[in-house]
Amino acid sequence: MALQMILCLETNKRSNTDGIYISDTINHFYNKGNDIKISWIYMNTKTKYNAKDVCKQVKEKRDSYVHGETRVIYCVDTDDYEINTEHSMALDNIEQYCIQNGYDLVWFCHDVEEVYWGHRVVDDVKVKEAAKFRSTKKIVDQDIINLTQKIKRKNASNIMLVLDKYLDRKIPIS
Repeated sequence: MALQMILCLETNKRSNTDGIYISDTINHFYNKGNDIKISWIYMNTKTKYNAKDVCKQVKEKRDSYVHGETRVIYCVDTDDYEINTEHSMALDNIEQYCIQNGYDLVWFCHDVEEVYWGHRVVDDVKVKEAAKFRSTKKIVDQDIINLTQKIKRKNASNIMLVLDKYLDRKIPIS
């Protein structure tokens, strides 16, 4: 059956840093045939998760896809949720929004770069580091255990647990 996955990202379309890591994960670990369509929505910041323009884009992409089912997946950084109450509340609000709307939530603890590089990256080099990640094929060095976590912890994400619901893996867990 055909499937559209709408991925809502914190990043902006121009830099698309998150999209690089996520698409490399999909392409490396999963079989993705012509029956799978990936649609991207760039929120520019996770605080716009329920903004009118983001909701409108989700609706438009959903309504325009007539070949099968659509799944909406929000992909956000946890930031310093365990020590910053603002970050914790924002993450809780996004989680509740996803639950209420039947969306999936992919989280990166503490951010996408920390998950894939093993350390945080300063803002002004994130685009360069994402490009380097792709060009050096760093995805092959990733430990699947860090990408299949149920509990938020440093350098970890639940991305593959969510993707496993909709895509078939190329590489089984060892």
